[in-house]
Amino acid sequence: MSKFVKKVGKVQYYEIDGIRAAGIIPYYIKQGQVYILINEEYRNGKLVNNIIGGKVDKVDKVIEDTMTREFNEETGFLISDILKILKGKNKFLNEKFFFEKSKYMLGLLNVSNTFEWKILPDLYHKIFKDVEVFNDRDSNSLKWVSLFEFDENMSYLLTMVTNKLKYSKLFRKYNKRKMPLFA
Repeated sequence: MSKFVKKVGKVQYYEIDGIRAAGIIPYYIKQGQVYILINEEYRNGKLVNNIIGGKVDKVDKVIEDTMTREFNEETGFLISDILKILKGKNKFLNEKFFFEKSKYMLGLLNVSNTFEWKILPDLYHKIFKDVEVFNDRDSNSLKWVSLFEFDENMSYLLTMVTNKLKYSKLFRKYNKRKMPLFA
């Protein structure tokens, strides 16, 4: 169950087990390349690439509730039924990473390059291209990017996350630019 942490101005902050924000990164592997789904959104008046996620809300009971709610809000609820089915089958998140400094929990979701997930960015664009961005849908666009090749205009959080993922046990074997043993 979420608990109240503080109020800054009109914004109330909550946490679950010390976690204040969470997100999901759907991914798939194709021909030795790892692809992750990210969003492009406005932060401080600038368009940046970011993780699909957000803050814990008072209605969230477990951190997976935050992950699911934020993912649905930022992707226009286009794939919410699929997330519900995966969550019910305990095939929801393959691995989780906690980022201590930002109190952020990231869940990885292997979507195996399935059709519904592959077309999500195009579908999102077609549905929302002329719709003004608002609080419950603050993604400007969605896109699949290569984990090891993409580095354009990334938010601090996305930079932190991609650096950790590149050397994680799950993805390290796909990293063509391995770190030297002794730096």
